[in-house]
Amino acid sequence: MFSRPRLVSALAVLTCCGTGCSNDLNMVAEFETLGGPSQVLSGASLEYSDDGKLTHRLGAAHMIRSAEEPPVWQVTGGFTLEVLDGQGATDAMLAADRGVFEEETRFLEAHGDVVLRGSEGDTLFTELLFWSADSDRVHTTAPVEVRTPQGTLYGRGLESDARFQRYQILEPTGTFIVDTTRTS
Repeated sequence: MFSRPRLVSALAVLTCCGTGCSNDLNMVAEFETLGGPSQVLSGASLEYSDDGKLTHRLGAAHMIRSAEEPPVWQVTGGFTLEVLDGQGATDAMLAADRGVFEEETRFLEAHGDVVLRGSEGDTLFTELLFWSADSDRVHTTAPVEVRTPQGTLYGRGLESDARFQRYQILEPTGTFIVDTTRTS
């Protein structure tokens, strides 16, 4: 049998442990619903690779990563996305004021003063552009201006490879000069 002092001590320890380890469920609920981002970065640069080879580099003034799964980055204050070749050199450069980057699928929605410059020197100007690493494509339904070494093209909508080497303006506008003296 327990002696009285030991029994009182044992009851005191159990009482303290029982009350010390409990949580107010309202406090737990408030903590769990605080929400907010899981990461906030300033002056950040993220690099992405496939099979150990660097494929893309995303640099931004401000990035906020959501706490939800799959993670989404809100990118503000201006950003650049470099599309890299097999040796890690920049093959194309995309810049915009802000965007939303889905990390898992590497899908980017770029907004505001969007500029895409390809390695051949052609440059796209628009206000909205969608870029996908999975399909290696970019597209927009917004008005576009494409500056090439031969001149400037205008239209609405564009589809292209991610390196902006092969592209199609979906609804071209303006005056076009066609050289009919050349034969193939």
